[in-house]
Amino acid sequence: MAIDLYLVWAVRVRRDVALAVLVSVAANVAGVLTAESLVSVDTWVSAGLHAVFPLTLWRMHRPVTAEAPVVAEPAKAPPVPAESLPARWPDADLWADFEDSAPDTEPVTPPSAEDVRTVVAELGGQATGAQLARHYGVSDRTGRRYLAMTA
Repeated sequence: MAIDLYLVWAVRVRRDVALAVLVSVAANVAGVLTAESLVSVDTWVSAGLHAVFPLTLWRMHRPVTAEAPVVAEPAKAPPVPAESLPARWPDADLWADFEDSAPDTEPVTPPSAEDVRTVVAELGGQATGAQLARHYGVSDRTGRRYLAMTA
């Protein structure tokens, strides 16, 4: 644990990084080699995998040498003079357009199960959800729901 903490510290402060990485790799590999048989392939694969952590940590925290791209600031609009602003906002007639307006679309009432069965019979008895969707002018998902109503 102390070696891993030393590695993290070294990488963050960018001091003794090479030494910390080498010590961490050596400690991780030695830990595996002392616990397993040296003639086993699994031992060497495991030792290699244990060496990956310190190297990955070092690569993740390397300083970035490329500079960040320069982003141009948007041009600021000149302030609007106070005398050009309306005396009262919003104007009283602003909301008059919305008083008597109807909803954008009428609510759609789904067909009854009997209506859907009738359409399925007209389509030859083997209708799909996509066919029902085209017939009713709805999405395929809604067409599949209508088809499920007939079951």
